Amino acid sequence: MFDQLNYLMVLAEEQNITRAADRLFISQPALTVYLNRLERDLGVRLFDRSTNPIRITEAGTYYISELEKICNMQDRLARDLLQFNSDPDLKLNLGIGRNRGTIWLPMTLPRLQRMFPDAEISVSEDRDVNMIEKVLHGVLDMAVVETYVYNAKLSYLRLPQEFHLFLVPRSIPLMKSYDLTGNSMTHPLDVDAERLSNELFICPSVKGSMNRHTQWMCTAYNFHPKRTMFISNAVTVYQMVANGMGIAFENAAYSHFVHTEEKPVFVMPGGSPTSFRIYVVFNAKRITPLHRTFMQLLHDAIGETLYGRKFEMEYM
Repeated sequence: MFDQLNYLMVLAEEQNITRAADRLFISQPALTVYLNRLERDLGVRLFDRSTNPIRITEAGTYYISELEKICNMQDRLARDLLQFNSDPDLKLNLGIGRNRGTIWLPMTLPRLQRMFPDAEISVSEDRDVNMIEKVLHGVLDMAVVETYVYNAKLSYLRLPQEFHLFLVPRSIPLMKSYDLTGNSMTHPLDVDAERLSNELFICPSVKGSMNRHTQWMCTAYNFHPKRTMFISNAVTVYQMVANGMGIAFENAAYSHFVHTEEKPVFVMPGGSPTSFRIYVVFNAKRITPLHRTFMQLLHDAIGETLYGRKFEMEYM
């Protein structure tokens, strides 16, 4: 059934049997025979092949939609059945944003797995509002978010603050007039944002929260990019800036684990980084030693990486 869904979705995307067959690594005649047999068994046309490109029919759209639901139900059923053979105290369903996960999960999950070798860990990457809703309904055990929305049914661990600031290539002519000795994420260079306005600005994906932060910073500091480029992968953005292309507003923690020949210059009007509070949201009634250990590891990783020390755990 999953193969059937995959075949039909690729056909709907490509609108061409030959191209779809190439993507599916099967022959064009085999895909045609498969589609003919399926339409005959169902008694409806899923695709109108009298046009070029071929068009999915109303029946085809409905069939794919319902088939996708059935496949998701089968997948969920298989996962639920596995729970009967697993220890619920050794399961962690974690939600975290893609870019934040890139920073902190490599520092925490390998250690957690060594401490709990039989643990079943799954990670969901989603928007903050969706992850909080999933924690509330028990789909996720906990989520790492920066959106503090109080709910009496949930508990919160306040994590050490992250730093966000402008990243600028060392190679641009403007930087040659500054003394960059001691420049770091905690000691950014105080530069008027208007002086950076004639450069390419690399923005996060419009779907992510960092895009909203970036827009707010540009408005607050009257920053007007000459050109913009949208890239969703923050590690790619950091590497591009470090290698001399563009300016970005990013989480400064990337400088600790993304290794480049040169680091970018950390810049912030006023000379102080912008801090963002982040939280672990969880349901205290369902918390296990595995969950608490993960929160401790994450809390310590952020404190030691950004501040060089550990902090007391602050539950809310």
